[in-house]
Amino acid sequence: MSIKILIVDNDDFIQNLVPVVISGSDHATTIATSLQMAMEVLQEQSFDLVITVLYLPDGSGLQLLNEIQKNHGRTNMIVITSFPDIEMVRAALRGGAFDYLIKPIMLSERMDASECTIEQKRLQEDREVLSNRLEAIFRGVDDAIIVLGEGGRIVQVNAAATRLLGLGPSSINQLLKAETTWLFPTVEPLLQQALEEGEGQRAVRMITMNEGGVERILNCTASLFHDPTHNTQGTILVVRDESRLAVLERETKTRQGWHGLVGFSQPMQAIYELIERLAEVDTTVLITGETGTGKELAARALHDAGSRRNSPFVAVNCAALPAGLLESELFGHVRGAFTNAIRDKQGRFKMADGGTIFLDEIGDIPMETQVRLLRVLQEQVIEMVGDARPIKVDVRVVTATHRRLSELVREGRFREDLYYRLKVVEIHMPPLREHKIDLPILVEHFLAKFNARLKRAVKGVSEEVMMALVEYNWPGNVRELGHVLEHAMVMSPQSILVWSNLPPDFRHIVPTPKKAQQAISRGGRPLSSGQPAGTGPDRETILQCLVDSHWQLQVAASRLKISRSTLWRRMKTMGLHHFMKSEKNKD
Repeated sequence: MSIKILIVDNDDFIQNLVPVVISGSDHATTIATSLQMAMEVLQEQSFDLVITVLYLPDGSGLQLLNEIQKNHGRTNMIVITSFPDIEMVRAALRGGAFDYLIKPIMLSERMDASECTIEQKRLQEDREVLSNRLEAIFRGVDDAIIVLGEGGRIVQVNAAATRLLGLGPSSINQLLKAETTWLFPTVEPLLQQALEEGEGQRAVRMITMNEGGVERILNCTASLFHDPTHNTQGTILVVRDESRLAVLERETKTRQGWHGLVGFSQPMQAIYELIERLAEVDTTVLITGETGTGKELAARALHDAGSRRNSPFVAVNCAALPAGLLESELFGHVRGAFTNAIRDKQGRFKMADGGTIFLDEIGDIPMETQVRLLRVLQEQVIEMVGDARPIKVDVRVVTATHRRLSELVREGRFREDLYYRLKVVEIHMPPLREHKIDLPILVEHFLAKFNARLKRAVKGVSEEVMMALVEYNWPGNVRELGHVLEHAMVMSPQSILVWSNLPPDFRHIVPTPKKAQQAISRGGRPLSSGQPAGTGPDRETILQCLVDSHWQLQVAASRLKISRSTLWRRMKTMGLHHFMKSEKNKD
């Protein structure tokens, strides 16, 4: 490696000696005979090593040393003195001189000094290369990197921290607690964990934030960094935004349930996707379906998944309110508007301002109310009963009915213009008989719900109960299923629901399955939420694999890494074989 050397001395012997000593190393040398000349040369070019005498004709080597320390930080300096002036040498070393030599100079000493300079230059270049690489990584990664000093003070941030967390140059030397009031409370335990686990360990935590109505899923990692003596210097916090990854996972994985709705069948997946598309737009939605199919749950999901989620959700059952009170409930009234109106009353539309109003059984409202509702939809204003002053409201209207509104329109009992205004987009909730494959998941859902409410510990249902649930057509849909299971749980003294626990009218409608007679005689075989640990895939995994493989047993068995016969036995044990024929016929 070549180095550039500046020799500052008016002594011909020294000027000739240095090139001779280092001549075999291909180093470039420059001669300066005075302080002024050395200063001028340093302004024009840089040097790796300056060798100077302490006493110059026009000044001191200490002046040259001061210039080098101020403006040439990468340059080493060796001072030469013709006699042992200890104080001058000490001043030079304190000022940053690399070494000193005393005349007469030994050739070996001069060679050692130059070799030390070469090694130091090599190490410095290596450090700079490494530093540049680290800096490039620091700048280029998509993860936010925050270097924290003692007390949580921000020492350094990268560009991703600016994009992701809003931390910029102005955040340096500020407390993370003050700069990220929304993030700090969630990462504070993580930073404490990193401190407790010590060097070489990483503390990891996934957090979900809801910032400005936008859900963010962040993967946070904290680890300590130290100086060479292993004294703690601070913490490196790395934050990765995995929100998009979570969205992709939801898009590529069949959902077992969503925002209170339960089921992973194809009809339910279609419902989830449609609600997701409608959630971020304010268009009016009509939800149709038989009684008990979960129309209000769909309306709540539409609200909770959209931008109005932090505003009120107000539900009104129009069929449950007398015609004379419906307008007062919806739009409010002023004092004296009618008998017993002793004070002003706010209506449901005003309560829902900024949010969503859900009008259930919209087909049952009288004609005069339909007229007022049409004006609300067209002009976004309401008038309280007894007051003609318009009141502006910002409300998303979602309606539902089990009736066929088109037939009511033909019969003249529902306004056609209101019908088309309500039915901008329709969500049709499928009856339970069309997605019986969701029965095991629905059963588990209700068991968990009623266990919490009734303080019970029911684990599952027997095989004959599940067979009966599958054979029944469920005219009352999911709501009826919930009532049947709640009755069974109230009546059951054991942890497995059996045939005798079901409501008498249900047992009268659905005769005891013949294949289950032996099971009844031995008390019933449980159909719980899964297999015991270590005995293979649980019911949810098997059910999911069957759906993904379109109920092709050999394909599903191969994916589950079990034999076809083993899969069939487990399907029978878990009650899944009842679904196979109907599902394959659909395909």
